[in-house]
Amino acid sequence: MALIHDEEDGLGFYAEFGLVEDAFTDPDLVRRRRYREQVLSYLHDDSVEPMVLRRLADRNPDMARVLFRRLLKRPRFDWTRDGEELLRTAKAEYFSRVRRPGFTPVSDQLAAYAD
Repeated sequence: MALIHDEEDGLGFYAEFGLVEDAFTDPDLVRRRRYREQVLSYLHDDSVEPMVLRRLADRNPDMARVLFRRLLKRPRFDWTRDGEELLRTAKAEYFSRVRRPGFTPVSDQLAAYAD
């Protein structure tokens, strides 16, 4: 489980994040069904914002390139060139939504740390 806060997308909880993160580190892992399905789930699940995949890919775009080449069986896929188009296609609903400011209510105890 990962907890990620993003300026635009707000606070999100991501199940099995470790599997996806590991696959971005070692693309050979997508040969295993569990890893392959989890990365595909992150790609196609509307509850996973594109920024999650962007952040993982930005750590090492070369590994992201290898990962998506294997995952999508597209030998010429390049994350730097094709990644945004992939996200916009796979997450079309996300990109079609009107962006509204989000907020996260916090207790007085946690608010003291926000400064």
